[in-house]
Amino acid sequence: MNTKAPKLPELQAVTLDANKTALLVLDLTELCADPKEECSTLVPGMTRFLAKARKAKVFIAFTIMAIFKGKPVGKVFSGFNAQPSEPVLFPNGFNKFEGGELEEPLKQRGIDTVIVTGFRSNIAVMYTATHAARALNYRVIVPVDGLAALTEYEHEYTLYQLSVLPGGASERFTFTTLDQISFK
Repeated sequence: MNTKAPKLPELQAVTLDANKTALLVLDLTELCADPKEECSTLVPGMTRFLAKARKAKVFIAFTIMAIFKGKPVGKVFSGFNAQPSEPVLFPNGFNKFEGGELEEPLKQRGIDTVIVTGFRSNIAVMYTATHAARALNYRVIVPVDGLAALTEYEHEYTLYQLSVLPGGASERFTFTTLDQISFK
């Protein structure tokens, strides 16, 4: 058995068409206000990136786990200042496309590229990004500093797994950082 850690994907700068790109912010709720929560580490970078995406007029959608709907933590992290034009969806599944609520606004806008961010890398991000690439044929942008997991292992495993998906799916992924994403 090989005991070496898997090779992580190489990061590259990307310039995206703002009119054909959607930013998906998965499960970054009011829990992120608590510095003890792992998702709190994403707040500074995501706050800056949301401002950048809004300035470019990128379509933004937030998701929150269905079990949180109607509960105090069932709101988008308040520091992100979610706008009325940015839907907040409550899909009942790890794959946030479950139920079709997320897919429809993307189709209506002619979106062909999704930037997938959020918490947890190895659950919401992995299942959503995989479905986006394999079943829906989106180009998937994964900013490695725009997602987090409970452990570094879970985070790195997710990046590795997405980079080696079979059947050509891994070719639909681009790995980058929030700062390496620009819009035209």
